[in-house]
Amino acid sequence: MIKFIFSKSFLINIAILIVLIVVVVFLIDKSLDSYTNHGESISVPSLEGLTEKEVEAILSEKELRYEILDSIFVDKKPKGVVIDQNPLAESLVKKDRKIYITVTKITAPKILLPDVIDMSQRLAVAKLESYGLKVKVEYKPSEHQGIAIGYELKGKSISTNEKIDLGAFITLIIGTGKGDGKVMVPYLINLNKEEANQLLQTSLLSLGLEIYDETCVTSTDSIEAKVYKQTPGYGVNSVLNIGSSVDIYLTKDSTKINTQNLSLDSLVM
Repeated sequence: MIKFIFSKSFLINIAILIVLIVVVVFLIDKSLDSYTNHGESISVPSLEGLTEKEVEAILSEKELRYEILDSIFVDKKPKGVVIDQNPLAESLVKKDRKIYITVTKITAPKILLPDVIDMSQRLAVAKLESYGLKVKVEYKPSEHQGIAIGYELKGKSISTNEKIDLGAFITLIIGTGKGDGKVMVPYLINLNKEEANQLLQTSLLSLGLEIYDETCVTSTDSIEAKVYKQTPGYGVNSVLNIGSSVDIYLTKDSTKINTQNLSLDSLVM
């Protein structure tokens, strides 16, 4: 038996078997490479901001496919463009891979106009904005002062629960009462813009010019800036018609903000 194992014919057969195994493994490996496009990866292009037509053209050129995974409304984005993709840009994929995209809606979804009639101006504005609406305030004579009496869309009166576009610009009508329609100017010094605007709304006035000094360079600076001057100023004789505007001057320089420095009107009794 041992003599046979070490015979020339046996060794030749073993060598032939080993060669056959190597050839078969090599052929199988090449076949798998061909089937899976081994070594032929495609870099996924960035699709953000592109329309569906542009996506189709670019992916077709790269022998890739796409599918719209979702369509959502984004107020400040262009309509009908890609805002997300999977796989991400520069990912390596095989030919004919499907790329999933999320696009912005071309038309805004409809919502029911919420009921804010008889609410104070501040609450009415806050509620409308919480529904994704933009709000402008106008004042009209009415029996009651300082409450919402109606709304308009593009100059036309609309009703509560009427269907309107999400993100629409609503004009909120606030009543001025039956008096002479005058209110005192509030004290705005040392408030930021948002705080000043809220106080003006409570006083049935509107925010006029926003004037920033040289300390306000970035958007963050503008948010953190405080009022150091207002026109008209605060004082016992400082009154305006309801709906009038007040200009504010803002700074990040605390030395310019003197909370004791009331306007000269405050000294007039």
